[in-house]
Amino acid sequence: MDRRWEIPLPDQEAAFRQHVAESEREAKPLVIHCVRTIEEILRVRKEVHPQQPWIMHGFRGKPQQLQSLLSAGIYVSFGLHYNNESLLDCPLEMMFLETDDEVAPIEPLYKEVAQLKGISVEDLKLKIWENANKLFPHLAFSPLIRTFANN
Repeated sequence: MDRRWEIPLPDQEAAFRQHVAESEREAKPLVIHCVRTIEEILRVRKEVHPQQPWIMHGFRGKPQQLQSLLSAGIYVSFGLHYNNESLLDCPLEMMFLETDDEVAPIEPLYKEVAQLKGISVEDLKLKIWENANKLFPHLAFSPLIRTFANN
């Protein structure tokens, strides 16, 4: 859901609810694109009580927004652009990293986040690998991620 789009928000919410239903039917996590619609996302989550994990894609919000998401059990994925305080406040168990908003390697982001969090790159990679395996156990990418985590 994105307030910048020309599609009216009620129509976006209807489509979002369809995605939620599909996520539940297929028993797969839901990755969410959200621009200035966190309150709506949280309202829908409270109404539908999903069993599948939700991941907020490309999160750039403030710490208060982060806490609202975490309190609702929503995972957060940080990209190249993020709020430093939010990233520092986010527990590793609820975090993912991504670079899909720009063509860029992810390794520098891991180094930057590890330094900010005061942990080794290897420990950060391992934690993200554990999160991925927890949320996506049905995917066959585990050996690839394990290799990445060990490099």
